[in-house]
Amino acid sequence: MWKSCAALIAAAFALCPQLALACATCACGDPTLTSMGTEQPFGGRLRFATTLRAWGQTEGEPSVDAVSLRELRMDVSTAYAPFSWLMLSAALPLQARGVKDVSLTREQSWGPGDLELSAKVYVFRDRDFSPDHLLGVLVGTRLPTSLTLKDAEGSPLSIDAQLGTGSVDPFLGLSYTAFRGEWSFIASTTGYLPTRGRLGFRAGASLRGTLAAQYQPSPRWALHLAADTRLEGHSNTLGVSDPSGSGFIGFLSPDVLFSPTTDTVVQLGVRVPVLNLLKNTRQSPILQAAVAYDL
Repeated sequence: MWKSCAALIAAAFALCPQLALACATCACGDPTLTSMGTEQPFGGRLRFATTLRAWGQTEGEPSVDAVSLRELRMDVSTAYAPFSWLMLSAALPLQARGVKDVSLTREQSWGPGDLELSAKVYVFRDRDFSPDHLLGVLVGTRLPTSLTLKDAEGSPLSIDAQLGTGSVDPFLGLSYTAFRGEWSFIASTTGYLPTRGRLGFRAGASLRGTLAAQYQPSPRWALHLAADTRLEGHSNTLGVSDPSGSGFIGFLSPDVLFSPTTDTVVQLGVRVPVLNLLKNTRQSPILQAAVAYDL
């Protein structure tokens, strides 16, 4: 009797509808490992990521007016796709920055930077499941969430030591992704139009682009190589133009991606400046490590 009851209970549970969970690869139909912002969308996809960067630059003439900046930055971000054609994203940077000028005056700052909100609308995909071609339009803005940092006497730190410009900076972009078996390719361009922010500073308009190829011989790891470019306009403070930092710079960006567990992607790489035409600015390589996880 007890065996019969147990069998009936087991059968009843088996017939009850259960929530079906699938990994992100199963849901999108493509096993390609992707970094944050390049993932394939499907309805209900939720992704979290942290990205750690270490970089620096020096503006001005050595022994004359040089200002050196060093920063360690961690971006905490999330992306959610309510539909297969829409990806909503938010990213908040946490920064530690040091600035030193030619007189050896130092400024230190740390805290949250400016929040970035964006939406990517996929206007074309060649098929609903496991598409080979994706075309997306990106629209978003940076918001002035960083605080105006001050020294011990209550005076604002220089604009280089601030963790954000304190302005609303809209941007608009276009991206194309293609998948070919073990290979995938990405092309994107994004334009930024900053407004005036704290201390009367307005960053120059910029255009950023990426051309990338990825080879993935295994479900667990991939090699990624990109050419990243940035074209920067003149900044100005209270209407006075400043050409420092304006111009063109190109990076060669090799990365290794691997997946230690299902729905987890770890990315390690470096951005090496190979063509620096920026005015009075020397850029260091950018070291980067990131972890992305799909729920």
